Amino acid sequence: PEVSLSGAPMGIGSLLKAAGLASSTSEANRLIEGGGVRVDGAVISDKGLKLPAGTFVVQVGKRKFARVTLG
Repeated sequence: PEVSLSGAPMGIGSLLKAAGLASSTSEANRLIEGGGVRVDGAVISDKGLKLPAGTFVVQVGKRKFARVTLG
């Protein structure tokens, strides 16, 4: 699915919640701690990461994907 969000730069936790890939920001943070979050194929380990404007392929676990466009 493709998701368009405004408010760049956006923290990775709130991005996962806004894109519907995590039910809450705290769940998103747990997924990041567990190494289950990738942005454009790179594993994210920093919960404080802020993504700039642009388009990213965000993957949570093995089967949840979204193409996120941040504006």
